[in-house]
Amino acid sequence: MAELQDIDFTLEYPYTRTTGPIIGPFLTGLRDGQILATKVGDRVICPPLEYDPDTGATVGPENLVKVGPAGEVTSWTWVTQPTSKHPFEHPFAFAQIKLDGADTTMLHAVDAGSEDAMSTGMRVVVRFRSERLGTINDVYFVPGDEPPEAPEVADEAEPVMITEHLIGVRIREPLQPHRRRFAEGLLAGKIIGQRSPADGKVHVPSRGYDATNRVPMTSEHDVEVADVGTVTSFTEIVPVQYHGQTETEPYIRCSVLLDGADTTVGGIDIRDISVEDFRVGMRLQMVWRDSGDRMGDLDNRGYGLNEEVYERWEPTGEPDVDPESLKEHNF
Repeated sequence: MAELQDIDFTLEYPYTRTTGPIIGPFLTGLRDGQILATKVGDRVICPPLEYDPDTGATVGPENLVKVGPAGEVTSWTWVTQPTSKHPFEHPFAFAQIKLDGADTTMLHAVDAGSEDAMSTGMRVVVRFRSERLGTINDVYFVPGDEPPEAPEVADEAEPVMITEHLIGVRIREPLQPHRRRFAEGLLAGKIIGQRSPADGKVHVPSRGYDATNRVPMTSEHDVEVADVGTVTSFTEIVPVQYHGQTETEPYIRCSVLLDGADTTVGGIDIRDISVEDFRVGMRLQMVWRDSGDRMGDLDNRGYGLNEEVYERWEPTGEPDVDPESLKEHNF
């Protein structure tokens, strides 16, 4: 039987936006080997702004000026364990850098080699990556003052007018006790719900409390329910293609009221029954995977069964349940 692990996953999606009259040239400059700032009154601001921070007045591309390529570290912190979103896979520093010719600092990465090489007041200089896409990650900094070599720029390179990158957050947390017992039950071939001490209704899967009566439920309220149930509602899903989409063919997603439960299990995907033959009131049996093939992939927010513990759902052949009796379970 698979071992249950703490929750560890990344929620991620692509973010696309136009760059505008100031950030566009700034990103184009990074790609093409220069750092641009905006001259606003008596100050030179880098990274550049599209407005005067004191008055709110619009700042146009005519206010762009070159700064750097070197500067001074005014503060810094050392990153000992980089994540997938960081610019390096090895330890590095994030530093506030006041570039030569600028009056403000820019936060960026310094590839210093070791924490001992970093200090406030040290000089750093920009380096341009060999592959550049017109993003802030096209550059980084290293200790020293030696100017970088001018990067090669394709003759047909267009100004950067659109920027796209992945927004993501890594979520790590332990399974809550009631969810761990639920997951352990699935791995053992059992579906565990919880009976409310307030009204006796059985919740599957449980949230660890009866939300209607506002009472907590503990392990003493655990009960096993059947792996057979009744379809209470369904819809046909026609997959829309988006970043990370793996589905290609239409399928059914339904909710099932398991025998012995008073709440439905949602998000059950049906791929072996046609939508023409599927209906509310239909009786279904869950077909478990072999015990050695079941996976304990579960989080604290789900309302369904872990699809990695069963192969499919199939009709039992029993007479349908009257849909009128299922109205309160529609979801």
